[in-house]
Amino acid sequence: MLQRLTFALVLFFLCSPLWAEPERASVDADHAYFQRVLADQVASAKMTVGIAIKDLVSGEEFLINADDEFAQGSSIRIHIVTELYRQAAAKKLSVDEVRSFPESARTGGFGVLSHMKKGTVLMSLEDYAVLMIMVNDNSAANCLTDVVGMDNVNASLVAQGTPEIKFQRKAIPRQDIPTNAPENVGTPRAVMRSLELIHSGKVVDRAMSDAILKILALPEVSYFRRSLPPGIAFAGRSGSGRGARCDVGIVMLKERPYVLCVMVKDLGSGAVGGPNYGKADNFISEVTRLAQQYFSSKIPVATDKPKATTGAPEPQAGQAMPSSSTGRTTPPSS
Repeated sequence: MLQRLTFALVLFFLCSPLWAEPERASVDADHAYFQRVLADQVASAKMTVGIAIKDLVSGEEFLINADDEFAQGSSIRIHIVTELYRQAAAKKLSVDEVRSFPESARTGGFGVLSHMKKGTVLMSLEDYAVLMIMVNDNSAANCLTDVVGMDNVNASLVAQGTPEIKFQRKAIPRQDIPTNAPENVGTPRAVMRSLELIHSGKVVDRAMSDAILKILALPEVSYFRRSLPPGIAFAGRSGSGRGARCDVGIVMLKERPYVLCVMVKDLGSGAVGGPNYGKADNFISEVTRLAQQYFSSKIPVATDKPKATTGAPEPQAGQAMPSSSTGRTTPPSS
């Protein structure tokens, strides 16, 4: 009888929420600490900043000004890729369909298609998407916009529950944008949600979502150097607008992937009189570094015997990542 009573008491305490309270308190403390770290970064930045970060394992979120509207610049192209694959799933087109490059899509600014001779470019719709993401090709973006339709992109954004993201104009070299031209806009929370849907396989189905992720994870010509260790893919796109900068995507950290959306607007003047893009780029890089450090610390340290390695050692799971140098490339036109 005594043995049964002892067993029952042990079982009660193991199953009791009180037993799990220290662990829950530790998780809450970590969350509160990182939220304060982000808030301190924003307070010291002296810029208008929006942040939305989500742990795709635990679901915890870190939000600052997450419902404010920001220019998306080239980041809007994530949703062009998504719409392309939606329509492929609906049999409206095939991503393998080969099409000649239309002169009506040719525009200046960043990319390679604008430099190609007329009538010489013939490639698949998926290849146009690759150029649009990897080298931020404005002409490829305009070509795919004509193929899938701007209204269809916006309709899909509304249908998936992210109407705050608005695709409102095609790519134009920055110096040629009329002052009254609308910007492509979105909120950090809405963009975070759209990326979460892709990662969870809810854009059509798992296969189509994976096809989208494959394109978005291609190495890109970014507006700045991300503070991510080598070998960690970033499925997303950086963007730039008039006095604005953003970087949005899924950091494919093994065992702990997370969505990272950092947006900056209302940039003051830099040393040469224009918007201080360098300050925004350094801020985004630092938030990226801090997020990587936080989520890396959430990965349990492996207890298996370490494998023999050659070359430079890699950071171990569960350890803080070293700070990477920050910097930026010359802002390309978008």
